[in-house]
Amino acid sequence: MNRLLLLLLLLLLFLFFTACSLNLGEEDYQAICIFNEDENLKENFIPEEKTYIKDIYEDFSTAALICNRGEIIRVSDNFYLDKDKRVFVLSEGQRYENIVGIYLTNKYYSITDTYRQMKEYMEKDKKVMTVLLDGFSYNQFKLAQEKDYIPFLSEHFKNTALSIYTPVTNAGFAAIITGQTPDINGVHDRSVREMKVGSIFEYSLQNNKKALLLEGDIKILNTEIEPLLHIDLNKDGDTDDEIYESALNAVKEDYDLIFIHFHGIDDRGHSYGPYARETMDYIKTIDQYLQELSLNWEGVIILVPDHGMHESKEGGNHGICTQSDMVVPYFIKDE
Repeated sequence: MNRLLLLLLLLLLFLFFTACSLNLGEEDYQAICIFNEDENLKENFIPEEKTYIKDIYEDFSTAALICNRGEIIRVSDNFYLDKDKRVFVLSEGQRYENIVGIYLTNKYYSITDTYRQMKEYMEKDKKVMTVLLDGFSYNQFKLAQEKDYIPFLSEHFKNTALSIYTPVTNAGFAAIITGQTPDINGVHDRSVREMKVGSIFEYSLQNNKKALLLEGDIKILNTEIEPLLHIDLNKDGDTDDEIYESALNAVKEDYDLIFIHFHGIDDRGHSYGPYARETMDYIKTIDQYLQELSLNWEGVIILVPDHGMHESKEGGNHGICTQSDMVVPYFIKDE
């Protein structure tokens, strides 16, 4: 009899939790993360009552509402949240839903700005080298700067920038080269390779600009030009050194745009953690690569990460709306 009761209890629990999973989507469990450049101000936040954002944090002039499908909506500082996680912007008389994050800042920049800046420089017939520093967060930048590991990056730091949601490589890469967020360019996660809008490589082809894309050992996105892929020839565990050698050769040729994708910071962050010695030492190596490339390149250099990274039990990870994943450093070395 006891065994029968136990089986009945287990069956009831199974049916209960199955019913919950059928009725509730992922967004129903999703709380809101409120953050600024330096830290999370509220994590897993679901208001119990009407809450004005200025009661949480006052030192900002612009807010960016980050939606679960990748849209980013910039609003004024006069808004509140209700218990259903909806945002009401009083000055606009607008209501916004499906918010996963709110970024508060006094100077708003985005990784999507990269497309516009590349295009503007090329319109002026300036040569551009853009380097995607995969998985390099603003927090890592600050720590490396404190350790005096990155003289080149420190000299050319311009501002913090907001990544996109979801903060993973496919989506971040697409946002950088199209200037559009995932709700428009169609690249939301790692499973998507096709973009719904043209990229900076399409612009290059249409305007007779010679462009080169240096990538690791796999093609991340289907772009208008084919990437030059690299294998780990010296078996040291990554392809960044091979990409670096290709870049040194490419700067001697007549390219208008060289786009370089370094993966090693992200790889070590996943394996060891974003602030581990192995990761920080590699950030120092990347800085040395960039310094040498700059000495051989007669043009503009833009350096932009696709996303950051947070610590996890296994080492490091990314893909959630949190300050460490969403806020990255942005660099420009003009001629």
